[in-house]
Amino acid sequence: MSKPLISVIMTAYNAEEFIEKSIRSVLEQTYQNLQLIIINDGSNDLTGQIVRKFNDPRIEYFELPENRHIAYATNIGFSKVRGDYIAIIDSDDIWFPNKLEKQICYLRSNPQHQGCFTWVTLIDENGAVIDDKMPELQEQFSAHTESREYWLRFFFFYGNRLNNPSSLITRESLAEIGSHNLFYIQAMDFEWWVRFTKKFSFGILEEPLVYYRRVSDPKVNVSSCSEEHDTRFYNEYMCIRHRFFDDMDDDLFIRTFKDFFVYPDSKSSQELLCEKAFLLCRPIQWSSWPSPLGLFPLEKLMEDRKLSDLLKNTYHYSTIECGKYTKIHLFNDTFTRKYPEQLAQQRQHLDMAYQKIHQMEKILEACQEQNAQKDAQILQLKQELSETDRRRQAVQHDLDVIINSKSWKLTAPVRNIKDLLSRWKK
Repeated sequence: MSKPLISVIMTAYNAEEFIEKSIRSVLEQTYQNLQLIIINDGSNDLTGQIVRKFNDPRIEYFELPENRHIAYATNIGFSKVRGDYIAIIDSDDIWFPNKLEKQICYLRSNPQHQGCFTWVTLIDENGAVIDDKMPELQEQFSAHTESREYWLRFFFFYGNRLNNPSSLITRESLAEIGSHNLFYIQAMDFEWWVRFTKKFSFGILEEPLVYYRRVSDPKVNVSSCSEEHDTRFYNEYMCIRHRFFDDMDDDLFIRTFKDFFVYPDSKSSQELLCEKAFLLCRPIQWSSWPSPLGLFPLEKLMEDRKLSDLLKNTYHYSTIECGKYTKIHLFNDTFTRKYPEQLAQQRQHLDMAYQKIHQMEKILEACQEQNAQKDAQILQLKQELSETDRRRQAVQHDLDVIINSKSWKLTAPVRNIKDLLSRWKK
């Protein structure tokens, strides 16, 4: 059998720590007919120097003058594709040597699929396997081959569980789906796979063929766990969900979501509009809260007289039911419930602040009490001083009276003689 060319796209931004091993894992594949497209997304470290050290004609290296982020860089890579198949690898991940060979054999043996994924083994920044430390994530990427309808339901209600660096797709599917949407950062690949699944199916090889790296520092890896990254994914997921049904044909929509219809026999275009609005009201994943996304299509439906009558007569939904929906705090970010520890810490800091304030209040009260005691002592001393001065003035008055009296003046010679005699005796 002929060996079709596989175009491998690797984007890199400040990837000097891991990129060499990632490149080698591609070049050392047992399947050798490769085009490795490396897009340096404006790195300011040694990434470029490391790439240029490789002397392999299969490498096609491109440098962007500034960082434009992964969606833009990947689209540049898409534009350079020459192969019949396309694979994606991150600059910190490592492929098993036989990954591409097994996938190309699978796709050629299963022509009903236009894409193929594999399971993964999780590693940390040091290359140590951490499957046992992150069992939920490891299980998330251990999916099975399912129908398009299954995956569209999963995407809508739960999000993503496909590992992008394990993917291999046909060039025909890329031409049909198009490039990545530059709006997305955290959910860039997820949004693309939603579009892919609306048109094509894919299979999953149930064995790990990728070492998928999880770096703890969120500045190094956009996929690392942090509140900022998780919140961004949540917000981007809401945007994906908002437009989920835009380009989905009615037959696929009915097959996929019929079990969730409010009115099971819905099939007309007007009825399907109502069902889509109700679906957008449904909560997602971990949340028990209705989604605010349903407000927008419901508002449009209620504006139209015929559609509002349809809502009332078929779905028993009118202004009253809409009011029950809009009185809920729909636009609160319930995703922050995922961080109870942080909220608890904030409450603890607040409690500590209150305790400090209470302690300071006690100290202030003690100082005020001491000051009051000192003020009382000062007042007493002032009173004693005033009394002493009053007595002094009285004594001085009496003395002045004596000195100025006639008897005191007449007896002055006698007092002088006594004073002379006392000094003579001495």
